[in-house]
Amino acid sequence: MSTDIIRLSAGDFEEAMAFLNAVFAEHAPHDFANLLPSVYQPTDEHMRCNYAIRDGGRLAAIVGVFPIDWRVGGILLRMAGIGGVSVHKDFRGKGYMKLLMNHAIEQIRAEGYDLSYLGGRRQRYAYFGYEVGATAYNLLFLRDNIRHAFNGQDEVVTLEPAPDEADTNAAIKALHDAQLQYCERPVDTFGRYLRNWHSQPLLARDKTDKIVGYLSPNRDNRVANELVADTPENAVQVVRAWSDRIDETVNVMVHAPAGPVLRRLNQFAEYTRVETGGNWQIFNWPHVLDTLFKAQHASSALPPGSVVLSIDGLSQSLSLTVDTTGARCETTDSVPGLTVDSLTATRVLFGPAPPATVISLPDNAAMLAAWCPLPLGISPQDKV
Repeated sequence: MSTDIIRLSAGDFEEAMAFLNAVFAEHAPHDFANLLPSVYQPTDEHMRCNYAIRDGGRLAAIVGVFPIDWRVGGILLRMAGIGGVSVHKDFRGKGYMKLLMNHAIEQIRAEGYDLSYLGGRRQRYAYFGYEVGATAYNLLFLRDNIRHAFNGQDEVVTLEPAPDEADTNAAIKALHDAQLQYCERPVDTFGRYLRNWHSQPLLARDKTDKIVGYLSPNRDNRVANELVADTPENAVQVVRAWSDRIDETVNVMVHAPAGPVLRRLNQFAEYTRVETGGNWQIFNWPHVLDTLFKAQHASSALPPGSVVLSIDGLSQSLSLTVDTTGARCETTDSVPGLTVDSLTATRVLFGPAPPATVISLPDNAAMLAAWCPLPLGISPQDKV
């Protein structure tokens, strides 16, 4: 038996897709090539993201580590998305998942990633340093909400299926990249991201035929995992047109930060439910905190103050400060006002619940209640 860890290649594509489909079919039928076309393609570049173990020549286990470039307020954060974690039932109990996950994290550290995301059971991945965090907002729009909010007004935008072609993708990529936070997507493969998770993207045009937004509803056409528009008002009109188009109640997912679009949608949604955004591990705490702290301040001005935080495993404490020059996070040798382990720090700083629901904040860390959760979170269309 070999426990050598290998990286897959284009020649392994068909076998790997059959393997993943078979493993995940124990819960529900899967078709990974069509489920996540942005990351599963028959090329060496795509397939080498998958670490694997063969046992007796057969694929026994796979863990994928997919690079994601996350732009937050113009600053780049390098993220490693972990997906397709799988062990064939014939090889369970041999420690292959643990071996691959530990190897994946070693590679993530060695390659200098700032943070990592994965979906899955909380306690299972806590063993590897991941904790639930991030904030997602799930807004429900009843038909009555739409009827009363617009009260017979003419529709401002029209919707049509979004073609996966160059000019359209370039136009909606420009809208996508104008957001405060977004994951970089190459223009030539932008359409694949819109179609991840069996989404069926719709293109929004105004009365002059200008493209003003888009959304990516899920397969049953009831939940939009991604909504982007050139203005908050057009975002509202896109939701209205979509609900009118299918004559159904709809849900829209909006991801951190809580900016103008969320505030406008909140004006007539039946409710807004705050949800977690998956499991996260921070590797470069100073850079990630400084970036997200600045983004939070840019989205909604924060009250002035300072908190010194110590996170187990870091050689220096972190000073979070808001003053007349802005918001920032810096390393410091000052005495910390709060000391926590990395899992607790993730929940205190990134939510989705307020910090006081995680721990009792001491007086010299009380400002965290006014600043947090910080805007950690990415669109489901970028998740793996």
